[in-house]
This record gives sequence, C-alpha cells and structure tokens, in this order.
Amino acid sequence: MAEYDVVFDNVTKYFGDLCAVEDFNLEINRGEYIAFLGPSGCGKTTTLRMLAGHEEMTKGNIYIRDQLINDLPPGERDTSLMFQSFALFPHLDVWSNVEFGLRERRIESAIRQNKVSEMLKMVGIDDLAARKPAELSGGQQQRVALARALVTEPAVLLLDEPLGSLDELLRIKIRGELKKLQRRLGVTSIHVTHNQ
Repeated sequence: MAEYDVVFDNVTKYFGDLCAVEDFNLEINRGEYIAFLGPSGCGKTTTLRMLAGHEEMTKGNIYIRDQLINDLPPGERDTSLMFQSFALFPHLDVWSNVEFGLRERRIESAIRQNKVSEMLKMVGIDDLAARKPAELSGGQQQRVALARALVTEPAVLLLDEPLGSLDELLRIKIRGELKKLQRRLGVTSIHVTHNQ
C-alpha cells in the first residue's frame, strides 16, 4: 500500500436508514489530482468529510500513507480542506488568514513568516497581504483560501466545490491555475464537484 497516499477500503456511511456511501473502494497514488464528479446527494462531499474526519464512517477503513486514520481527529490527519464558501476569517487580514494553520500547529515565527510569504507569492496575492477578506474579489478570496490550505503542506488537499461561487470565466482561469500549482507542489488532491 506504500505507493498510495489515500486508500478507501469498503467505506460505507448510513444516515439512519439512508445509505449515502456504500462499499466505496479507491486507491489514490501520490501526487494524483482526482475529481469526485456527480449530482448533489450522491455522496461526494460525505466521502470527502469522512476522509477529513468531519464525518464518522459506518464501516470500512481509510488510510493516508499507510496509516489507518479511522479514529484520528481531524487535526491529526495530514489533510487540508478548502470549502466552497472559502471560510475566511473576516476580522483577520490576508496574511493572518494564511498564517492561521501554522499558528495552530505552533510553528515558530520565523518559519511561519517564510512559509506565508512564499505561499502568497505562489498564488499571486503577496500585494494583498494587509487587506481584509471583504476588500477582496471572489477570485482573490479563493486564492487566500487556497494559500491557507496549502501553507501547512498537507499530504492530501481536499477541495469541496472550491470554484462553485465563482463566475464561469474566473472558474476556468482559476481551475487551470489550481492544476498548475498542484503539479508544482506535487500534493495529492481530491476535488469534489457537480460541474463537468
């Protein structure tokens, strides 16, 4: 199993009598970018949330880099989740939003400064570091959310409809940039979407 970053082994999820995910099996190679594509209600986000630790499985096992993660809390799984709503802290500026995960992990200040600076440059918003989310466009907010998800260097990046709130032209542009960035960093990524 060592060559896989993520393994779903007969994963099932029931909500009462409703089966949301049934005997799901998947092996995801290191550095791969995959999409869970399907209509609303088919179990895509539920599967992503089980991997992130925000939803308990009814049965089955999930592994990240050979480690069984079924009983690990979300903060101890080597994942980072980017939501459709971006979930930025409105009272924090761009820099502090991106730095947040590093602070929570108690990374020392000098290392935090370097990582945040590099990530803001990488996503092309280093000139916006002092702005609050309300002062940004939708595309700029999306880049902040992406920088915050990537700055902690997760083994697996989880993207839950990350482009859903953007207009079509911006969605196409950001999707291309996201793929380029993912290739450059080599981070395994799972993208949930209903949009082909």
